[in-house]
Amino acid sequence: MGNLVRIKEKYQVTIPATLREKVDLHPGDYLEASICRGGILLRPKRVTDTGEKRSSILDFFNESRPLTRSREEIDAALEAERSSWD
Repeated sequence: MGNLVRIKEKYQVTIPATLREKVDLHPGDYLEASICRGGILLRPKRVTDTGEKRSSILDFFNESRPLTRSREEIDAALEAERSSWD
């Protein structure tokens, strides 16, 4: 049998400590709420700050790396490849 919790005035509920500990929930964590078999299912969700990832990806692309071929060599190789398609 499940744990009985009461809905407070602002639709808040307290998740019993035994359940919080089993799924490692902490204040500030996020839960995904969905309807499941006529009830409400709460699933822990880990949220990642995409701003940090985006900046690290931009840093990666903005790194100065030496070119192995000049622009002219790349253009010539592309032209040769395209001409082989005819």
